[in-house]
Amino acid sequence: MRFTRGATSSLSTVVVLTVLFVGLLGVTPAHAAVPTITSFTPTSGPVGTVVTITGTNFNTPAVNDVEFNNLNAASFNVVNDTTITATVPAGATDGPIEVANADGPATSPTNFDVVPATITSFTPTSGSVGTSVVITGTNFTGATAVRFNQVAATTFTVDSSTQITATVPTGATTGPISVTTPDGTVTSTTNFTVTTTTRHDRSVTLNLRGHLSARGAVSASDSFAACESGATVKIQKRKRGGGWRTVATTTTGSTGGYREAIPDRPGKYRALVMKSATASDICPKAKSSVERHGH
Repeated sequence: MRFTRGATSSLSTVVVLTVLFVGLLGVTPAHAAVPTITSFTPTSGPVGTVVTITGTNFNTPAVNDVEFNNLNAASFNVVNDTTITATVPAGATDGPIEVANADGPATSPTNFDVVPATITSFTPTSGSVGTSVVITGTNFTGATAVRFNQVAATTFTVDSSTQITATVPTGATTGPISVTTPDGTVTSTTNFTVTTTTRHDRSVTLNLRGHLSARGAVSASDSFAACESGATVKIQKRKRGGGWRTVATTTTGSTGGYREAIPDRPGKYRALVMKSATASDICPKAKSSVERHGH
């Protein structure tokens, strides 16, 4: 086959251009900067925990999504190309952490364990409406509700991540205590016993002797010694126009007895018990009167 000079020159040009074109393609090979996750710390914690994620390509291009078991992080910050800090969101469950940028996602090789709140104890274990109860446990931060057997406490304070102080609400009945946090609701394994404030009948006696000495005793039909001792007794004299005037005040001793000197005046007297000073329950009014005229 015969080639002319011109034909040979044209062929060489085509070959050279082809070689240059292929060479140019290989100068800057394309590659995707997909992120990777190598580790994270801590490996477990409650909702609200700030987790530090370590890996590569977090900023080339920048990571625009962080998830805890497919739930978006409450917030996150790309610190640099190898570090991200992210906050565990409410509702998160155990599972892997995932980050993603424009070039693709990366998933952690291990799971992050979400630690729920726990109730370990409470004190006192019983009480009436209005009793202040200290609840001890873990991961109480951000608690939004406390319930006594499903009845919401209208007053409670999150003292720390391990302690809540709550007041037994009106309508509460015996049953478990529950605490609701951003991670869910946790319930005590034992019951809080709601007690009722019982009004016990009291009686008071009054004897007038000498010039004049009021003596008597306060007794409780339910035999609660605490309601008998330390009870305030008012000695009152009937006024001419009606009504009563207190002429002396005393306190019962350990056996419920009292003795108090009063002005030596004829008239009608009575003893009145208003409230026990040492009892946990309220003593209703109890009274007795004795007529005394002259000396």
